[in-house]
Amino acid sequence: MAQPEVTRLELKVIEAEPVNAQQRPSQTASEPPPTSLATRSESSVSSIVGGGRRPSPVFVVEELELPVSADPRLVVLREPNSVQARNFRLLRHRLLADSDPRVITVTSALPGEGKSTCAANLALVLAEETFARVLLIEANLARPSLAEMFGYEPNDSFIGRLAQSRDIRPPYLVAGVRGSHLQIAALPSYVPQDCRLDRLLLGLAVSELRYFYDYIVIDAPSVFESADADVAEECADGAIITARAKKSRRSALRRTVQQLGSSPVLGVVLLDA
Repeated sequence: MAQPEVTRLELKVIEAEPVNAQQRPSQTASEPPPTSLATRSESSVSSIVGGGRRPSPVFVVEELELPVSADPRLVVLREPNSVQARNFRLLRHRLLADSDPRVITVTSALPGEGKSTCAANLALVLAEETFARVLLIEANLARPSLAEMFGYEPNDSFIGRLAQSRDIRPPYLVAGVRGSHLQIAALPSYVPQDCRLDRLLLGLAVSELRYFYDYIVIDAPSVFESADADVAEECADGAIITARAKKSRRSALRRTVQQLGSSPVLGVVLLDA
């Protein structure tokens, strides 16, 4: 069997080449038709369904005031005019110009290849778009890091309830980032080892949240570390794979593309190039 080609999207953190995004999956009857960003923004608080208004199931339980000395991984916040931050904006532009995926899973072949850094900064630059409401979901139960990155400990979040008690009933609890259109569903710093993402429950939650956010970014575990990467990928319109220069192997990237299977691979982001 021929090996799949791996599209390369480099950032210095990211020096980009065009992403050859694959065709988006065919639309199902349960999904809303694609609309323009301006039109979608009207459904941020309530969604128009069947001639009526659907009240938002999202509840913001806390507002985050990010310090000036933000985590160095959050280059879009810490150094907004840096080459790295500009390149994350270039990544946003190319994703939106090619296929405008609304739900994006970020994963890697192995741990330590920058997927959480990429997911967080991608969510931040998507939230810079006028009227765009963005949700960043942490789905890496083995190595949660978003709470540490954004400097808080989640009091509660819908993804934590889903992982620990399989409870996905609304409201969907999130944290808001003050002064931004970004909201975060992060996991607590400790998640019991026997917790797993439920494929059906996460899919149902993401399907409903599509009505209330313009973009959803899922920070998934690495493909060879946990089957939860496949669960997160199946909920998305496409996946980004991160890799480390001089560390990640091309053979591992090819196997990752093969394992992701049904979801289009939007590109490979090469960090530290």
